[in-house]
Formats: sequence, C-alpha cells, structure tokens
Amino acid sequence: MNASKLDRFTECAIRAVDASSTLIREYTRKTFQIEIKGDGSPATSVDQAVEDQMRQVISGEHPEHGILGEERQAFAPDREFVWVIDPIDGTLPFLAGIPVFGTLLALLHNGIPVLGIIDMPMTAERWIGAVGRPTTRNGRPVHTRGCADLAMALMSTSNPDYYDRTNVTALERLKQATRFAVYGGSCMFYAQIASGRVDICIDVAFNVWDYMALIPVVQGAGGVFTDWQGRAAGLHTGSQYIAAGDPRIHEQALKILAG
Repeated sequence: MNASKLDRFTECAIRAVDASSTLIREYTRKTFQIEIKGDGSPATSVDQAVEDQMRQVISGEHPEHGILGEERQAFAPDREFVWVIDPIDGTLPFLAGIPVFGTLLALLHNGIPVLGIIDMPMTAERWIGAVGRPTTRNGRPVHTRGCADLAMALMSTSNPDYYDRTNVTALERLKQATRFAVYGGSCMFYAQIASGRVDICIDVAFNVWDYMALIPVVQGAGGVFTDWQGRAAGLHTGSQYIAAGDPRIHEQALKILAG
C-alpha cells in the first residue's frame, strides 16, 4: 500500500474515532439502556450509537469498503478493504465507571490488519499503529521495553473469569512464571505494551473486533502479537491470543502456554 493511500485511510479513521470519543464522553453524563446479549455479555445503547456514528463516517468516505462491527450486521466482509469496529472495548469497566474502556478501529487489507487505533476517550490518549510506520501515542512515537526474562515481566489479562477448565491452567502457569500480574485493563493493557509499561498480555474468549486494532499498535512499537501457538494473528486466529513487548519473553511464554 502506498503512503498517500495509507494517509487517507488514517485520516478517515481519526475522524471516526474523534466522533466516537465525543459521543462516549457525552453519554457518560446520561442514562442509557443495558441489555444482555445471547452469549451472556452486556451491551448498551451507547455501544450501538457509537458504532452507528463510526459506520456513518467510514461509509461516507469509503462506501466501497466492508465493515465488521460488534453491534451491527456485517457489511461486505469479503471486500479488499474491511474496517473492524469495537465501539466500546471494556463494557464492564464502562458500566462501572472505570476509565480503562476504549474504542478500537482497524482496517484490513485482504484480511491483514494494516491500520489500528486504540482510543481512550476518558484519558484523552490515542495510539495509532500502521504498517511500515512507528506506533504513536498522541502523535509521539512509542516503543516497547526490553525484557529478556519472563521472571521479570509484568503480565496482564482482561479478566480471569473469561477462562474455563480448558485454558485456566495455562493462565495460572504464566502467572506463576512472571513477576507481577494485573487484571481488568481491557485494551489499555495492549496500548501500554506499546508504550513500554506492560510486558505481556494474554486473552481468551474474544472476537476479531476485540483484537484486530491491537495488532498494528503492538507490532509498530516493536512488539509481537500471535495466537497461543505462535502463528501470526489474523481473521482466523480464534479466541486465544498473546502479545509481548520483547520477542524473547514471547517465545518463553509460548512454551509455558503449551505446557
């Protein structure tokens, strides 16, 4: 992809998350509806309104592109370019008023994420990752930190409750192998890998809109993002993925996850 085309797509993505950020901050001062989806997860009228707003921006500028979103029906998901939207990543923290929830937006080119944004509306922080470019936080380049030994690492996962009997022992092994563990940060943890504050994150039981935007952000800062078998993350990754700031602890973690 040439630079000018990537610039145009990035500008469109920024306009979409500008709209989402404004809308989310407005809704935090209002009453909104909560519903439980078929899989038992919560959703709010805010999620739906934010996704609708983002889709309007994207389709207005690129009507030929496909869109995949958490709250609405997929539009042309087999197109060359497809946008992937998670309007509020971290719905439980959003409901609790804990400002670690964010908006995720990715652009796929033939199924490969080439652009990703993690936008944190309540902390006014935005990470942008794009293929061939360094990841930025609020316009300034960021980089992962070195960590050669997993025993010195700070690890995280979104919520231990998401694990079941088939994978919880892997989480326990990784926790025992690392120095510190912290939970509940949603997409903020992956942003902090890019900024060199967190060393390694794993998650389970999520969908493509939960992690597609994270991939360019982590990789553009020097990190690694794969499934638990070490394969490059993409549309068919499934629900188990891992990100690390240093490739050395990524390899160590994969061995532990494999048992």
